[in-house]
Amino acid sequence: MGRRALLVAGTLVASACVLPLQSPALASVAPRAGEPSRSSFFNPILDNYADPWMTHWKGEYYLTATTGSNITIWNSHDLTNVGAGNQTIVWSPSGKEANFSDIWSPELYHFGRRWYIYFAADKNGVNATHRDYVLESQSDNPLGSYRFVGEINSPSNQWAIDPNVLTLRGKRYFIWSGWDDPTNQVQRLFIAPMSSPTHISGRRVAISSPLYPWETSVAPINEGPVTLKHGGHTWIVYSANASWTNSYCLGLLTLKTRNPLDPGAWIKDPNPVFASANGVYGPGRASFVTSPNGKQWWMIYNAARYDQSGWNRTIRAQPFIWGRNGNPDFGEPRPLAARLPLPAGQTPNRQSYFPSSHAGGFATFTVKVPRAGLYGLYIRYHNPNPFTTTQNFAINGKPQPALSFPQTENTPGTANAFSTAQTVVTLPKGKSVIKIYVGSVGADIAWIQLASAD
Repeated sequence: MGRRALLVAGTLVASACVLPLQSPALASVAPRAGEPSRSSFFNPILDNYADPWMTHWKGEYYLTATTGSNITIWNSHDLTNVGAGNQTIVWSPSGKEANFSDIWSPELYHFGRRWYIYFAADKNGVNATHRDYVLESQSDNPLGSYRFVGEINSPSNQWAIDPNVLTLRGKRYFIWSGWDDPTNQVQRLFIAPMSSPTHISGRRVAISSPLYPWETSVAPINEGPVTLKHGGHTWIVYSANASWTNSYCLGLLTLKTRNPLDPGAWIKDPNPVFASANGVYGPGRASFVTSPNGKQWWMIYNAARYDQSGWNRTIRAQPFIWGRNGNPDFGEPRPLAARLPLPAGQTPNRQSYFPSSHAGGFATFTVKVPRAGLYGLYIRYHNPNPFTTTQNFAINGKPQPALSFPQTENTPGTANAFSTAQTVVTLPKGKSVIKIYVGSVGADIAWIQLASAD
């Protein structure tokens, strides 16, 4: 059931070097802008998907995201390497649920000695049938088998997506995005009490409706609610406006009383708290974790691959701080060109290489690993073509499954027009030669990184 995936980080550069960046010859040389280093990383952390949800448990990071057809969990000891860790499909619709499709926004929770996954799905691709559902694990293993429990929603039985659970003072509350009814399809945020991790025990209450221009300019939408708690305070960070446009952004609700079921208890910030900037477009659907040593807070979110790329998105990570008023301060989204420090407490474990040759239409890399085994391959690339390219590659002369490189820009010369591709490779101990075909219209390969996937 498990499968290894892979990740990349870096930027497009013209230089070529046969030595790994952390070799003694280069150890004292500071990396230039856009070059990789052992103590930093480049976004995205996963070059595909959307609606990320990350949680940290017993030293492992677990990530879920919308695949559309199943529930997949990525996991790794390292926050920034989670896309290159284990990739496990824990549930696919079958039997009575075989007609489920458009499976969106799964979220993973640990209650007691069981794991619960909440997600949205429709039937036979009919959007109006979207409802929220829950799975329960058969053991205390988040990557183990799950049983389908059923629909989890209020008695109103209306369209619903993006489930989230708030635990506050020993009680649980279910939060989601939904319609009032089929004739009023404005997406609002609702909350209802829970009697157990799988059941709602009271009527729904609307706690947020799209009101401001930044929530309504393209479409009146509040969705993707995620609870955040710190220092005795509680917030809901939600996504606003149309997810397929640059206008997508994050809003903030602050709980001002002890009763989250009181609509008046939630106070909305009049401005978005995270929006398009610095060449990052349509950021939204955030979740939150702490660094390995617990000293930093990190936001995991999705953003458009490039300007006006619609639902073609990538998953990214960046740290945030707490303001003097106690509220989260997310700042602005960092551009893909920005080299970000590793999360506090994360041990550097990637080996970086520049191409030693571009002869014969191939970017050639000579790599060296300390032991035979599985390695995550991180490929930094630039694809100015208006389509995804498929490019062959080989290891020590043996052909490997072809690599796909999605378009990275829609405007020639875009400064941030690079991304990452992910795969897993098997390498022998010692030196190997990796060749990736680039040709005349293929994506350009800037550099690669390797990290042990065992």
